[in-house]
Formats: sequence, structure tokens, C-alpha cells
Amino acid sequence: MMGPMNGGGGYQALLVVVILLLVAVIVILFLRNRPIQPETRATEVEVKAVEPQAADDKLEVALRLLDGNERRVVEALVAKGGSMLQKDISYELGFSRVKAHRVVQSLVKRGLVTVEEHYNTRMVALVDWLRG
Repeated sequence: MMGPMNGGGGYQALLVVVILLLVAVIVILFLRNRPIQPETRATEVEVKAVEPQAADDKLEVALRLLDGNERRVVEALVAKGGSMLQKDISYELGFSRVKAHRVVQSLVKRGLVTVEEHYNTRMVALVDWLRG
């Protein structure tokens, strides 16, 4: 049999849990509906001032995400105006034909370069958004 001391503890624990859940829901709703502070919004002047640097930033971010060989290929493409023949990439960077092919294919999969057949080799070019 349950005595008065054992039966009341379960209801008190349930009441505490319900109160804690209500407090959590109120806090979540309060944080979700908070207005954006005016000082955090960018003005048109600030946005226009940042845009010229965006092209350089895209290239810098892309280079940080690449491994050493991919970075060397992208840097070579940038130095040559954005496009090169794959055989020239192989020659200038000292890669074997197979290594140059694998690095270029990796860059194609990442969406950083495009490739077109060009006689007995391929023309490798940076994508437009990366050229700036």
C-alpha cells in the first residue's frame, strides 16, 4: 500500500517538469520573435563599398579550400588570364599527363573550372564567377 508520503512525490515531480517545459517554450518563443537591431543592417553605401573586393575574396576562399596541386593549377590559370591547355598545365607545373588530368578533373567536380576538347588536348578555363 502507498502511504501519503510516497504518492505525493510523483505528482510534484510531474508538476516541476511541466513548469520547466512551459518556461522553455516561452524562452524559445521570445528569442525567435526578437526584432533585428537597426545597427546590424548594412546600408547601401556599405554594400557598394564591399562589392569590388568580392571577386578577390571568392578567389582567396576558393584557394584556401584546395589542396596544394589544385591550388597550383588555379594559380597558373589566373596568371595566364583564366585559361590554358591541359598539356601546358602539365608542362609548366611539372605534372605527368595523368596527374594533370586527375587534378583538372577534381577541379571540374568542385565546379571551379570547365573543360573543352581542343584537338589532341583539352582547354581548361576558370568558371566565370571565379574570374571576377
